[in-house]
Amino acid sequence: MTFGYIICNKQGLSETELKRYQQMYCGVCHSLRDRYGQLSRFSLNFDMTFLALFLTALYEPQERTAFYRCPAHPVKKRSFLYNKYIDYAADMTVALAYFKCMDDWQDEKKHSRRFYAKLLEEKYAEVKSRYPKQCDTIARSLEALSEVEQNHPEEADLAVNLSGQMLSEVFVCQEDFWSGSLRKFGFALGRFIYLMDASMDYQKDMRKKNYNPLVYMEKKPEEMEEILATCIGPAADEFEKLPIVEDEHLIRNVLYGGVWQKYYAKFRGKETRHG
Repeated sequence: MTFGYIICNKQGLSETELKRYQQMYCGVCHSLRDRYGQLSRFSLNFDMTFLALFLTALYEPQERTAFYRCPAHPVKKRSFLYNKYIDYAADMTVALAYFKCMDDWQDEKKHSRRFYAKLLEEKYAEVKSRYPKQCDTIARSLEALSEVEQNHPEEADLAVNLSGQMLSEVFVCQEDFWSGSLRKFGFALGRFIYLMDASMDYQKDMRKKNYNPLVYMEKKPEEMEEILATCIGPAADEFEKLPIVEDEHLIRNVLYGGVWQKYYAKFRGKETRHG
């Protein structure tokens, strides 16, 4: 499973919203650097930026803005946000990256992934000491997912639900009144990500004879739009029930538009466009 689908649609955002989205992304990046070292930044992704954005919008923590000179953009200092949920998103970034690297090494013997996992090993241990439940769920889910992908069972939902199970726990930073809704949200989002990734990788998986649930669903990727919509729908429903005010439009932009961008870019014209 690959991350990178939970992104914003920049064309639908104001300058202020774009700036805040970038500040959130830079905040996760800065948290990774400060707490886990420069190399951890290679694991930065937009999906965990969305996690930071979503939890920040729900819990409305105290936050501060700071400036730093980014190695990727050295000419001008960039602003970033800091709060406890941005740190949490950085923690989950490290945990997911560690297990993804280990999974790639075990399945495909990619030495670069094994090397990066070794670099993250001590950092991951720090994360696990703080969030054992999330890390145990990630480990169990990815181990079971690897087994499913090796055995090629006909029940397509097995892999899809394991992805949902993993993200359901990642979205729960703390046990409280909102935990149930956050688990439902994460579960739906995880299912969507897995099927979106399967759709995008379909041709490659067919060439390499890799497991792909679309085979057992008897669907081509360009025929997946309606099914994908039924996966992301429950996540949107849970979001609409939550008392989110700040960044509400930005989150809607991601859930109703941004998540579809890569799919539409690849399959537009092959099937009727969603929404």
